[in-house]
Amino acid sequence: MDCRNARGRLREQRLKANGGRHTVAEWRALLKTSPTCAECNRPWSVIPPRPDRRYKAVWTKGHKIAVYHGGTNDIRNIQAECYECNFGKNAGPLKR
Repeated sequence: MDCRNARGRLREQRLKANGGRHTVAEWRALLKTSPTCAECNRPWSVIPPRPDRRYKAVWTKGHKIAVYHGGTNDIRNIQAECYECNFGKNAGPLKR
């Protein structure tokens, strides 16, 4: 668990350093205009439910330019992706 917490803190630091923000309203508006995953183009209705039942939605916020590579958290750098595409991305090895 300590490793996961450390990765979360490092990500938060990167987000803060890279800048950019978006509101819930901006995210909802983007999601409303995105009927499919931005990566695989599958409609949300055909994506299987997440294995963890705590999560009801199959969509996630994906960064066009990864935070690890200097991408911001601005709405212009966010896209709606299915969890399978988003979790399958690899921004590279994490550095401490």
